[in-house]
Amino acid sequence: MGIIRHVWRWLANDPHQLIGVRILQMSIGAILLFQVAITFPFAGYFWGPHGVGYGSTSSVLGPTLGDVVDHVYTADAYIFCVLFILSIGALGLLFGYHTRIATFLALVTSFLLYNRLFEITDGGDNIIQLVLIYMLFLLPHRAKFSSGQLRVWLHNIAVLAVIFQLMIVYTASTFAKLGGSEWRQGIAMYTLSQVQLYSLPAAQALFTIPLIVYVTSYVPLVYQLLFPVVIPTRFKLPWIVLGIFFHLGIAVLIGLVTFSTLMIALELFLISDQEYAKIWNRGRLIWKAVATPGHQ
Repeated sequence: MGIIRHVWRWLANDPHQLIGVRILQMSIGAILLFQVAITFPFAGYFWGPHGVGYGSTSSVLGPTLGDVVDHVYTADAYIFCVLFILSIGALGLLFGYHTRIATFLALVTSFLLYNRLFEITDGGDNIIQLVLIYMLFLLPHRAKFSSGQLRVWLHNIAVLAVIFQLMIVYTASTFAKLGGSEWRQGIAMYTLSQVQLYSLPAAQALFTIPLIVYVTSYVPLVYQLLFPVVIPTRFKLPWIVLGIFFHLGIAVLIGLVTFSTLMIALELFLISDQEYAKIWNRGRLIWKAVATPGHQ
């Protein structure tokens, strides 16, 4: 009964991860704006009626509604409108303006683009779609609330959904890696680095060093495998810091910048508001100690 009461109070009393929510909103907004910026000149070629895009929303919405929605792909002008609306939603998330409406706009428009041409997406785009759905139930930025309100419940349930989604991503990724002989043999990063599409030129030379290949192949495997176990413990913050460096390495060496940005934001989402307050206060004390003249 004590556990049930604790869970009840956690869900009902106050909204959690408010700082993490803003970090996630800003990160997804920045990612979407970046994607719009780099694809805008080629929008017609990617998603227009005479472009390479061939996907349909019918597989998700059904043949009747899907055929209606698919009219957005019948003219380049419609595609540019979709990108414009996506930009509005992304800006709203980035600057915290009407975040629930911004989330809805970003979800609908990114869904239209991803379903039209799946080949130019990466794993991060799928996660963004799922996270945007959960974010519809988060409290809007700077929203007023009272303990026990339904909106607080929905917010905290959405917080749990985002956290569990990250756990699922890491767990599924671990089992997928274990299914590949390259990961079990510790040569996966060498193999990946030799594929020009997934690596920078500098990485190809770096991953010919056996020690680096073994370390960079096994460490991600162990990190992801232990992630759901370590996060509830006192080692959570060091584990998150390790994860941030891990994803920074992916961004620099493999070039998956938007994916890495999203994963870092999801890891920062795990830090509670109380933990952020402690980090901030400790940082201020350290800065004050360093900056004070004559400090011994």
